[in-house]
Amino acid sequence: MEAVGRYIKVNGAGLAALVLVLAFGCTTSSRVTIHPQPSQTATARTFIGGCAGTVLTDAEPPAWAQGGWTVDKGASWPVPWALGTQDNTVAYVFANQLVAGTSPRRDGSQNKILWEARDSPSGANITVVGHPMGKSQPTFTIVGGPSITDVPTPGCWVFQLSWDLNGRQTSTINLDVLPAGSLPPAVS
Repeated sequence: MEAVGRYIKVNGAGLAALVLVLAFGCTTSSRVTIHPQPSQTATARTFIGGCAGTVLTDAEPPAWAQGGWTVDKGASWPVPWALGTQDNTVAYVFANQLVAGTSPRRDGSQNKILWEARDSPSGANITVVGHPMGKSQPTFTIVGGPSITDVPTPGCWVFQLSWDLNGRQTSTINLDVLPAGSLPPAVS
């Protein structure tokens, strides 16, 4: 009997479908026609710009990080974003990819990032400290929220976000930085 119980738990959906087929198959009253609907979900893409395990994507971000955005259901997210290591931070990378040096870049764009945390979706009370991966210097410190993130050197940068709302918390987002004077590939 225990084996039957396990089978029902594992295959419960299949068993339920079989019962429905048998129930409707044994009646003579009506037929049910199912019209499949086209999918409303966009295909999520990944982009160059993350490094050391961080992925930039245009998939739908976590619900807590969607405030202030108006995006049609099923559409790709308009700005590539990355999720932090604790799944509690997000970096919206308006620049598509960072470039070393000061903004504006030669095309007039800037290294703009919106840094958010689940406990602080506006980015207030967040401190972002960055450094090249594997090195302690140079460091770069800014406050969260929307900010220009101009780091001095290219390579993979580790950005640690920290805040004190609901207890001390941290999360890390790693972003690749192109050499000064470069232009990141356009996102289409």
